[in-house]
Amino acid sequence: MRTISILLTMLLLVVWIAIARYGYVCQIKQLCGDTPENTHTNSSDNNAEIRPKTISIRYNNTVILDGYEEFEFDSKKVRPALYEDNNRLLDDLATYLTSNPERQMEIIGGFRPSERELKSGVFENLGLARANAIRQELVRRGISEDRIGLNYEAEGSEELGRPIQFKLSDLEGKPEDFTRVMFTFKDMTFSDANFAIDSDVFRPGKQFLLYADSVITFTKSNPNYRIHIIGHTDDDGNDLYNETLGKKRATSARNFLKKMGVKNKIITSSKGESQPMAPNTTDANKQKNRRVNFVLKK
Repeated sequence: MRTISILLTMLLLVVWIAIARYGYVCQIKQLCGDTPENTHTNSSDNNAEIRPKTISIRYNNTVILDGYEEFEFDSKKVRPALYEDNNRLLDDLATYLTSNPERQMEIIGGFRPSERELKSGVFENLGLARANAIRQELVRRGISEDRIGLNYEAEGSEELGRPIQFKLSDLEGKPEDFTRVMFTFKDMTFSDANFAIDSDVFRPGKQFLLYADSVITFTKSNPNYRIHIIGHTDDDGNDLYNETLGKKRATSARNFLKKMGVKNKIITSSKGESQPMAPNTTDANKQKNRRVNFVLKK
């Protein structure tokens, strides 16, 4: 009898533990079954409920894609944590671009105030590097890199609420459109960080030097390629002054490449203030427009 009593006591204890565990895990923590609180777009996505579905892509004021989750970038990181809805957006966007070959895309990457001075590879800020990471996801889905330009935007908050934005336009841009800047190896752009304000003395930063090393290697193996360097300015000053300044900066960059050992033909030109990549309404936008463009072509 004593043995039976002990066994019954142990059995009751096991049942009580099971009921208590169910109450804590399922009723309090909501971790059982397919309850709404435990259903995410991705099994590894524990923060799905705090990523708003606010990505909307338009063409000529017509909504093309809408209601997708914002991308998520950890602090100081370039690559996003891609969740199921992010991949669905990229799949749908690739399908749209494939079906509409006359369209081009601009991807704008954001960075936090605390990330303002950070750079990545040949990119002069994390916004461009993050935009390029998204571009490469589209390239992997069959979209030509040449159809996707990059831009960047400084966020006013550490929350980085809109880390990636998309803009659709036609391949044949209208005169009032801003210039689509590629930021690819054969069509790379560097800002005026390589020049003092109102100066044409080229003082290359680390990002340009990394790029120049690759250009030297490439041109040695491809002597039939030439380099076209194009200077751009903001709209401060008159047209003639800015055209001249752009030309001087392009020439200064050419001389630097020659000293580094580039043997290929290098030509220079200037667009002055005529091809802004952003409206000249803020200091940040003016810095975008003060740039030097390097184009490699046969």
